Amino acid sequence: MQPIKTARIALIAFRVFLVATLAVPALAADSGAMPRDQTAMPQPVERASVDDCAIFVEVGKNRMDWGVTAPDFAFEPEWDRDGGGTYLEDCPWKELGVAEPRIAAQQSEKRFFITRPKYRGAGATVDLELSISGRIVDGKKTPPFIKSETCTLEKNDRWRIVECRLKFIT
Repeated sequence: MQPIKTARIALIAFRVFLVATLAVPALAADSGAMPRDQTAMPQPVERASVDDCAIFVEVGKNRMDWGVTAPDFAFEPEWDRDGGGTYLEDCPWKELGVAEPRIAAQQSEKRFFITRPKYRGAGATVDLELSISGRIVDGKKTPPFIKSETCTLEKNDRWRIVECRLKFIT
């Protein structure tokens, strides 16, 4: 009788192990989400270049009054890269002469981002977008405010804004 009892306990333990290891992919498949490949290699993280950071600071100073104090908007520094991975706008802000930007935990209603620069010769373009989430006014939620601009920059001794054009505003 003892070997049968031991075999049952082993079978139950094996079933619990299977349920525990297979439950997450099964739930992901049921929810319509793609299950994660547990054997996949971690995706690469590409950090902003020195020129990228100089451009972010120039646009931030010019358009967001970013200086010794950070803008009153949370900065969104992380982007998905084409082909996988992450592009991270993680710059040495203080070394570049500006305050560390606010993060979402410090400012949840107001946000801004500056896209990865697109270079052409001694020039570059970026998009700057700022948003203020909807607020409750007289019991109704207002639509969010969004402003988007495309800024063109040139580099001589340093990056300078040539112009910023309004793309849209809500």
